[in-house]
Amino acid sequence: MRNWYRSLMWISLGLLLGLALGLYLGWVAWPTEFTDASPVILHEDHRRDVTLMIAHAYVLDGDLDAARRRLHALDPEAPDNWLLTLTVDAILSGRNEETEIRPLVTLTHDLGLESPAMAPYLDETTTDDVQE
Repeated sequence: MRNWYRSLMWISLGLLLGLALGLYLGWVAWPTEFTDASPVILHEDHRRDVTLMIAHAYVLDGDLDAARRRLHALDPEAPDNWLLTLTVDAILSGRNEETEIRPLVTLTHDLGLESPAMAPYLDETTTDDVQE
């Protein structure tokens, strides 16, 4: 019985020391640092969230060039395709109109991209352009 208690004590002490050493090495000695990470490596859900933030920023500040640069950082090969696909997907999946669809439609339309699904969400002044 005493031998079992002594073994359990040594195992517990070893686990505690291993945990302490692991935390020290991971947080103090060799912490992970990410620098200059590209937005291209984001998971698609996070890229969608960032694109939505870009659309909201565009609605607030009206800076189309900044929005275009930010979109290009997300998908340097086809930022227009990404935005149009995301906008149409948001419309077809019935996402929140005020917080998601309208900002995306505004940015997409102002970048010169069109889709018939966007027509109901455009202002009356821009709807004439779509119908022509």
